[in-house]
Amino acid sequence: MNRDLLERILAVSRHMAETRALNPMLEYAIDEAIYLAGAERGYLVLIDPDNSLVFRVQRGQEGEDLHDGDDQVSRSILTRVIQSGTPLVIHDALSDPNFNSATSVVRFRIRSVMSVPLIAHGDTIGAIYVENRAVSGRFTEDTLAPLIFFANQAAVLIENATLYGDLEERVAQRTRQLEEAKAQIEENWTEVVEANRLRTVLLGNVAHDLRAPLAIVIAALTMLRDGMFGTLQPEQVTWISKSLEASNYVLNLTSDVFDLVKLDLGVLRLSPQETPLDTFLHELYDLALGMPHAQEVEFRLDLRSELPSVLIDPVRIRQILLNLLSNAFKFTKHGSVTLHAASLPESNEVLIGVADTGEGITLEQLGRLFQRYQQVDTDTRRRRSGTGLGLAICRDLVEMHQGRIWADSTPGVGSDFNFILPVHADFPPSDLPPRDY
Repeated sequence: MNRDLLERILAVSRHMAETRALNPMLEYAIDEAIYLAGAERGYLVLIDPDNSLVFRVQRGQEGEDLHDGDDQVSRSILTRVIQSGTPLVIHDALSDPNFNSATSVVRFRIRSVMSVPLIAHGDTIGAIYVENRAVSGRFTEDTLAPLIFFANQAAVLIENATLYGDLEERVAQRTRQLEEAKAQIEENWTEVVEANRLRTVLLGNVAHDLRAPLAIVIAALTMLRDGMFGTLQPEQVTWISKSLEASNYVLNLTSDVFDLVKLDLGVLRLSPQETPLDTFLHELYDLALGMPHAQEVEFRLDLRSELPSVLIDPVRIRQILLNLLSNAFKFTKHGSVTLHAASLPESNEVLIGVADTGEGITLEQLGRLFQRYQQVDTDTRRRRSGTGLGLAICRDLVEMHQGRIWADSTPGVGSDFNFILPVHADFPPSDLPPRDY
C-alpha cells in the first residue's frame, strides 16, 4: 500500500470522525470507497430491529444517488457477508459456483463484487457493498484493505451517532419531565436530578468524541508497526508498540464510560442465547491465557461439576469475566488465579467465579467494592490506571441477567469474586436484532 493511498485513507477517516450527522458521513464513506476501489456503484446496508436490510446509501460512480431500488443488489452475497461476518471479494460472480445461479447475479450480469461487514462491539450491524459489472477481476485483496478500514470506522461512528441521537432525545424527554415536576418537588431535588442529567450528557459527549479519533490513532499506529510505511528499527517498533498499547488502554476506558451511559439511559440491551457453559468457559480460559500476569502466577480452570447450557448474553458475561480476571492478575504476584464454576441444580442456577491468592481486600473496602467511581487499591500508580467503573458495570450486567454478585476476601490471603445466574432467566423482549456469533 503506497504512502499517498495511506494518507488519503487517514484523511478520509479524519473527515468521517469530524462529521456527527450520520447520513452525510455514510455518503462520504461510500463515495470514497467507490473511488478507491474503482467501482461502478456502492451500497451501505444496515440491519433493522426486525432483522430486515435497510439500504441507507445507494451511490453511483459520479456521486449520484441511485433510485433503481435495492433489488439491483445481490442479496445472496450480502447475506453471506452479514451472516459470516467476514469480507468477500468475488472476481466474477457469473462464473462463481457459490453465486452464479442467484437470480440477481444472472439478471444484472454481475461480475466483480466486494463486500465487508460493519461490526461494532462484536455485533454485525450491516455491510458495505461495491460492484463493477463491466469487467471481471476488478477488485483484489489490495483494494479490499481500504474498504475494511472504512467499514471499521463507519461501524464505530454509526454506533456513536445512534447513541448520540438517542441521548439527545432522552435528555429532551428528561428535561420535559423536570419542567413538569418543578412545581411539585423541592428545589434541592431538582438540582440533584439536573446534576445527574448534566453528568450523563457530559459522559456521553466525551465518550462519543474520544472513540472515533482514538480509532484513527490506533489504526495509524498499527500500520506503522506492521511496516506499511517501510521497515522500522527495533527501537522504533518498541515505542510504537508502547503507544499502541496505551491507546488501546484509553479506548477500553472510554468503552467503560460508554457502557455506563448506556446503562444510565436504559438503552443497553442483552442478546440472550442458549450457551453451553462448559464450552464457553474453556474458550474464555484459552483467551485469558494471553492476558499479562506475573510469571510466578499459575492460571487455572476449575469446573467442579457437569455444567448445563444457560440462557445468557455471551458477550456481556465474557466482559464480566475478563474484567474480574484482569483485576485478579493485577493484584496477584505469587500463587494462582483460578476461573471456576459449578452447577447448583437444587436452585436451577450456576455459580461462576474468579479466585486469586493476591493482596486481598479489607471488610470495610468490600462494602463499597461494587459502587461507581470507587477504587479500593492503595497503590496510587495503579489507582490512576482505572476509572472505578469496571466492577460497578459487572454488577449491573449480572443484575440484568437476574443474578447476583459478591466478593469474599481476606487481606494477605486472596479474594474470590463470585456471581450466580439462573439457568434460564426470563429476559424481557428485546427490540434489537440477535447477534451473529
